Amino acid sequence: MAFNLKIENDVAVITFDDGKVNAVGFTLIDQFNDALDTAEKEAKAVVLHGGEGKFCGGFDLSVMKSGDKTKQHELVQAGADLIIRLYSYPLPVIVAAEGHSIALGAIMLMAADLRIGKDSDTKYGLNETAIGMVLPPFGMELAKARLANTSQTEALLFSRIYEGKEAVKAGFLDAALPQEQVLPTALGYADKLKMLPRDAFAESKLQLRKSTLEKMKGR
Repeated sequence: MAFNLKIENDVAVITFDDGKVNAVGFTLIDQFNDALDTAEKEAKAVVLHGGEGKFCGGFDLSVMKSGDKTKQHELVQAGADLIIRLYSYPLPVIVAAEGHSIALGAIMLMAADLRIGKDSDTKYGLNETAIGMVLPPFGMELAKARLANTSQTEALLFSRIYEGKEAVKAGFLDAALPQEQVLPTALGYADKLKMLPRDAFAESKLQLRKSTLEKMKGR
């Protein structure tokens, strides 16, 4: 796993790339939390970038198919805690998603404040129903808050996978652009959003998302 945190002009760019689909395991979650700790102290906005041509897949299958129920529960809980942290993070969080974002990857999109994705040949969506799973509360409540009302049935019940402008319409993305424009556009938004007063931004985010966050935590 290649993982990098770079802070320049008050913008923290977190890049992660395992050379495949960016499966989420314990190590990646720990790296994310360490990077977010640093960014919270030293930056004014955060960009998440899954590397060239990809963003993020689901949980690490070596754990999820291992049969070790304790490890599976621990990984899902660690993933839930990371998503909740991103959704309530005190700095603007912008995603540059150049490639597929399925399952937990799609949930990570919904946890960000602004999502810039690719306009073609890239899949975004929640496939849990199709593979015999039910989204846990942290994913379901986030989807209910972030996805368009008119798309929730097909996205959550029918496991529809979206591309480009349709992913924008459904609520997984805010913009779909040619791949070479994804990261520069995300960085451009970060430069603008970093100018917002930090305390006011952080408190407004918590107030706006308070009800959803409580439901995501199972309260």
